[in-house]
Amino acid sequence: MTDAGGSPSLASTVGALVVTFLIVTPVAGTLLGFNWTQAVLLGGFAGSVAVASAWLTARRGAGDA
Repeated sequence: MTDAGGSPSLASTVGALVVTFLIVTPVAGTLLGFNWTQAVLLGGFAGSVAVASAWLTARRGAGDA
């Protein structure tokens, strides 16, 4: 979902951040063997990448319309 300006809505941005963080952090901490500080940092970085991806995808989609 995008608003009139072509940027993603707040709900989709926060959703991308939370879902990515909640998936990446436990996987990094349990399956990949990172300590929990590293896992949280990795989850935060992955979440920010997901938000940037959502933003860029929404901007690209708004340019096509």
